[in-house]
Amino acid sequence: MVVYVEYAFVWNFLLDGVLLCLSLRGIKRKIKWVNVLLSALVGASFALIFPLLKLPVFCSVLLKFSVGFLLCLIAFGRVKNKKEGGMYALNCTLFFAFTFIFGGAMQGVFGAKVHKGLVLLGFALLTPFSLFLIGKIYAKRAVLQSVYDCAIVYKQRRFALLGFYDSGNLARHNQTPVCFLSPDVFYDIWGEENLFSEEKTKGQVCVEILFQTLNGERKAMGREGALEVTVKGKKVRLDKVYFCPSTNMLSREYKLLLNARIFE
Repeated sequence: MVVYVEYAFVWNFLLDGVLLCLSLRGIKRKIKWVNVLLSALVGASFALIFPLLKLPVFCSVLLKFSVGFLLCLIAFGRVKNKKEGGMYALNCTLFFAFTFIFGGAMQGVFGAKVHKGLVLLGFALLTPFSLFLIGKIYAKRAVLQSVYDCAIVYKQRRFALLGFYDSGNLARHNQTPVCFLSPDVFYDIWGEENLFSEEKTKGQVCVEILFQTLNGERKAMGREGALEVTVKGKKVRLDKVYFCPSTNMLSREYKLLLNARIFE
């Protein structure tokens, strides 16, 4: 069998470069292309030298992992503190994970002996999918970081639910914050009978609220209640908050859209 060294070098250089970029993107680390190129260069050189080494299985596996850690360190850059040490460890984990996942996917689909053209095709398909998945994970994480344990208190009853802190929700009625609630929870608390009757509207409990949206001005009927929000183990209570039903909340994980001013 004839092995063209330059082809093997370029091949491993490209694959290592893609895996390193994916692992850096996975930890939202700025990609320094000089570091990545140098790391891929070391990885490609090692791939050419490794078959010439005669080592026991254990030493062979240990050497591969050691070089993998080295490649990640070169691409990651200097580790300055404990926090960056944790990020580097996560970077290494993602690098090995992508390596095994990509390799396992190739072997599972194309078999043990994979043509290089199919490997290239597989990488071309798996790379954008991986980037899409990384984006979804970070978007999910961003949402979860803004979700709080909440409770609506009305007539001595307490309704626990999850609330999302929305910095764009600045709605107010008579200087009182307005939060938006999933209709099913809204009706569980207040019921829908006589919701829009004149008698209720004139009272202090049910009010007509005018607020601005991207599509213009809107009106909604709101109910007054107390709100409790748990922040870092401590409960923040607002004795007066208006709640309006919103159909946009039906498909959400959280049932309450908090006002941006509730922590003021």
